[in-house]
Amino acid sequence: MREPMENLNPADTQATEPVSAFSLIFTTEHVGIITIDVPGEKVNTLKAEFAQQISAILHKAQQYPGLKGLVLISGKTDSFIAGADITMISGCQTAVQASELAQKGQTVMAQIASFSVPVVAAIHGACLGGGLELALACHARVCSLDEKTQLGLPEVQLGLLPGSGGTQRLPRLIGAPKALDMMLTGRSIRAKQALKMGLVDDAVPYSILLQTALERVAKGRKSRPPLPWQARLAGGPVGKSLLFHFVRKQIWAKTHGNYPATTKIIDVVKTGLDQGSGNGYQAEAKAFGELVMTSESAALRGLFFASTALKKEKGG
Repeated sequence: MREPMENLNPADTQATEPVSAFSLIFTTEHVGIITIDVPGEKVNTLKAEFAQQISAILHKAQQYPGLKGLVLISGKTDSFIAGADITMISGCQTAVQASELAQKGQTVMAQIASFSVPVVAAIHGACLGGGLELALACHARVCSLDEKTQLGLPEVQLGLLPGSGGTQRLPRLIGAPKALDMMLTGRSIRAKQALKMGLVDDAVPYSILLQTALERVAKGRKSRPPLPWQARLAGGPVGKSLLFHFVRKQIWAKTHGNYPATTKIIDVVKTGLDQGSGNGYQAEAKAFGELVMTSESAALRGLFFASTALKKEKGG
């Protein structure tokens, strides 16, 4: 049984130089541990420059002889990845720029998903937005049972949708009904519920989180396969038609068409299920770009910045 990362004996690992927010070590069992730790920040948030950094760290790992797999873990005390850097999104001047930003995120996640050996996310604390999208791109997910651990896609609360593949991967993992509920409400899921719904493959005490992830890789344990298409579509074509009809009707009753993000989420998920994930990713990036430019999203992001500033003033 291998000890958690903080207790690993340095003599049992071979280290490489850290690449900005990402550092890589290897255990004697030939498993790479990628630690995500954004310098100078309390929590990890995804930034545009990380696309190149993640590609570089994956390439470095690939060069290691006999590599059995990778574990992604946070270097922060109480969070995995809290989401994307909102200032990066607000910096986009056009829908095309915002769509390109989403496409970069999709490309990085695709690199993780297509990695030649298993990649396991070891999640403790907030795993939200782009953080959950990164975890979804991994081949398996293990989370801590700590009350601070929450998983969710809250982009709708900023008038946006998940732009790095979340609208396509989540329905294929837990089914369209549950995925739509998570994305349309933006609600977070606790560890036990995440395990029950299949969002994670294991939930363990924090003290053995890394150990569990390492053992999953070392033993070659695979994640459960994606849901069969009948389950993804809520019982086949008829079930799918009823599902989307009901969801649209429910959302219209709540928003009266004044909240474009909800409609875009429904449309993009349906596109992916009807036309395949390739078309779904294209629709996701396009819709993300369009939503970033809406007045609704601009207003909600403004509220987010104001709320964040107020918390800092109050020391919250």
